[in-house]
Amino acid sequence: MKAKHRYIWTNIKLVCTIVPIVLVMIIIYFMLVRREILTFSREKLLLESNYYAEEISTWAKSILGEVTIYKDMIEKLGLENEDTYELMYTSVDAHDAYPFGLYMGDDQGNYFDASGWDPGEDFVVTERDWYQEGLQHSQFAFGTPYVDAMTGGACVSVSSRLRTGPAVTVLSADVYLDYASRLAEAITSGKIEHAFFVTADSRLIIADSDASMIGMTLSAEHESMLYQNVSRLLDAEKLGQHDILGDESVYFVNINTIPDTGWYFITCMNRNEVLKDLWGIEFPMLLIAVIASVLLFFLTSLFSKEMSSIRTKARMDPLTRLLNREGFEELVRVALKERPGQGLLMIMDMDNFKLINDQLGHPVGDQVLRKFSSVLENYFNRNKDIVGRLGGDEFAVFVGRDISTRETEGMLKKFISIVHQNFDSEYPDQKLSASIGVSLAVNSGTYELLYQNADKALYEAKWNGKDRFQIK
Repeated sequence: MKAKHRYIWTNIKLVCTIVPIVLVMIIIYFMLVRREILTFSREKLLLESNYYAEEISTWAKSILGEVTIYKDMIEKLGLENEDTYELMYTSVDAHDAYPFGLYMGDDQGNYFDASGWDPGEDFVVTERDWYQEGLQHSQFAFGTPYVDAMTGGACVSVSSRLRTGPAVTVLSADVYLDYASRLAEAITSGKIEHAFFVTADSRLIIADSDASMIGMTLSAEHESMLYQNVSRLLDAEKLGQHDILGDESVYFVNINTIPDTGWYFITCMNRNEVLKDLWGIEFPMLLIAVIASVLLFFLTSLFSKEMSSIRTKARMDPLTRLLNREGFEELVRVALKERPGQGLLMIMDMDNFKLINDQLGHPVGDQVLRKFSSVLENYFNRNKDIVGRLGGDEFAVFVGRDISTRETEGMLKKFISIVHQNFDSEYPDQKLSASIGVSLAVNSGTYELLYQNADKALYEAKWNGKDRFQIK
């Protein structure tokens, strides 16, 4: 029974080792999948950001290219030529970005607008921002964006000084940034949550996937933690891709510069949104893993019990339910290894048992053996006692604790007395008794030597008249 418990406990420990390993492997698998998804998402953010940054850059270059053609032709025709003004009229609605066409003014107060707009008498050309910016450029360049009071959309002037004289003239066009807003909306149709364009100097948001943000100034004091941390990245001139804390979770942020504009294009991807679909897969898989682990535990435990039962039966004497010779020897060897030199081995025979079989028959003989086995188990029932049947009417007991010779003698005298109490009245004619040979482990280093000494002691006990014990 003790061996069976030990084996079951060993198998339970094995199960408790396997299940955590399986769960750890599943967790590691999830972590690897998650890492791959996050890596893929970062790469996707980078590719899409670069693509849309290239789109807005191409758009900006196309505008600068078109107005430069107008500039070159105007400079070639001259301001005194009527064809110059006819040419400027053609710029109206020529491009969606600057639908009102070109306009120009000089330091003499002259002003011409292709759209036909009349600024009024209080309009001073040289005080206008587009004029001041144009004075600094011999080629068209984007100026400082602003929010158009009438449309609510962001607008920026492209302007350049004309090589004409004697007045200092600046040619300009108002470019509306609706296209940038459309790009910001388009890129956020998937996993990218935020996208916006911001000026490098004033930090004015000129286009945003959230239209309410257009015209706002990006700063570290912004109410949104995401915009605050983006502003800090820009202050530190950190371009490229970064992980920052937002209002809801960690965000992957990509910062691109737009050539020829002085703008940044910023895209933000919510890490939680990236992993949302994975969570939908992880939970069922984790549930399946838990169920599989419980099932594995159940099946392994069942298998362990089955194996334990088979192993126990293989080591058990079928008649007496005691350990057989192999099982007894195995456990005694383990005990000697765990507690070297401690304990004693007893080998005993039932004296005159052959008379039972010869006179009363083998069925009665089997009953006697079972009863003797019961007496043995009941008497030697301490924690470190091992009881077995070696074969026929030969039995063995290993007492695995420290015990003195005097205590051993008293124990064996009492046992022999109990044998008589159990068998004398029931089988008076056969005079059943027990002869016992004892070997002390302190005098025998191995099981073989211990057994040999006990067997010799048993022979001496029988030779000296049976119904007695002999200690070696």
